[in-house]
Amino acid sequence: MPLNIVFRIIDVIFQLLYIFILVRVVLSFIQVPVNHITRPILNFIYDITEPILKLVRNIIPPIMVGGMGLDLSPVIALILLNIIQTIIHSVLRLIFGM
Repeated sequence: MPLNIVFRIIDVIFQLLYIFILVRVVLSFIQVPVNHITRPILNFIYDITEPILKLVRNIIPPIMVGGMGLDLSPVIALILLNIIQTIIHSVLRLIFGM
């Protein structure tokens, strides 16, 4: 398998994670009716994003602002995912001499 394909697969995986996290942020602001159609979709998005966001929340809990909790975990998760993606690309380039 050519290395370019590996880079593309990695990029697609990270792009999907970015999209799922952004969708979850949007879902936190709107109420989606939960029914037999939306429940599997919502569960899938939460199942994919919660491990990442929970890990970040364990390190940096929500900040209390005016009696409300401000959860910065999605923003921090996006930044960390970008850093991890860059590191993976760099390591692969080092290993394969690109």
